[in-house]
Amino acid sequence: MTFEEAHRAIKRGDLASIRQALDGGMDANLSNNFSSTLLMLAGMVGNTRFGELLMERGADPDKMNDFGETALSLPAPSGHAPFVELLLNKGASLECHSHGHTLESWVAKTSGLSAEKLAAILGIIAKHDH
Repeated sequence: MTFEEAHRAIKRGDLASIRQALDGGMDANLSNNFSSTLLMLAGMVGNTRFGELLMERGADPDKMNDFGETALSLPAPSGHAPFVELLLNKGASLECHSHGHTLESWVAKTSGLSAEKLAAILGIIAKHDH
């Protein structure tokens, strides 16, 4: 399965196709020409089932793309709290520098979330910032 095919499967919510491709030898850290990974895509859509499967199969939550984004810095500004929790509970690093920003400043700057949702995401991040 190519990255583009996997991307479409993730957007459709087709977990079975991704599982089958992984069983067939697809790399869980498969990336595109900008070094964005399947786990990053799963985070962008906020689908924790994909996140769990990919990490079970070896996806690295701390892998950075060409813009300094990680699987954590992509779902956080979108308000995908369960995905953020999943990554942090699995040990994802808070050290990402999306477009030169810290995770907290990136989320605050780009999210467009309501004050309540923004506070919830930042609270999750702060809870894991030891």
